[in-house]
Amino acid sequence: MVLVPDVVHDDDELRIVTWSAVVACRWKAAPTKEKIELVGRHQRALAQSTVDNRIVMLTVFAPNTGALVSATAREAATGLARDGREILMGLAQVVEGQGFGAAAARAVMSGIQLAVRAGYPTKVFGSTDEALPWVSELLRKAGLERDADDVVDALRDVTSS
Repeated sequence: MVLVPDVVHDDDELRIVTWSAVVACRWKAAPTKEKIELVGRHQRALAQSTVDNRIVMLTVFAPNTGALVSATAREAATGLARDGREILMGLAQVVEGQGFGAAAARAVMSGIQLAVRAGYPTKVFGSTDEALPWVSELLRKAGLERDADDVVDALRDVTSS
């Protein structure tokens, strides 16, 4: 039996879900400083509830979101990435969509992760279906075998539309 994900926040801009040692968020609009800080609070809270204070982050950007953010949102995102050094086993970022715009957004995200030098594995994907097996492998490496087996079924639907 797969554990049921906990939707801890859901509005017109952002859905945040926790499950096992994973925080998953789906951006429906461009990230704002306030929403990025909210994600950070949920990351820290989940990490504090785990035995080793380590979690995996899955971030999904719906088509046409995420590439153009304010300077304050970029600063908050950079801070969140740096704070992740303490708690993240890995970060999977999904930029949904086809064509040049989505590909450019994925390239920008990859470049930001290189510049931040996060200190934890990061990878950018084009779909949640591509990202979840990688999240599963991170959980498996952390010794969470059962959760690694169930994560795809648990999070596929809550991280889409």
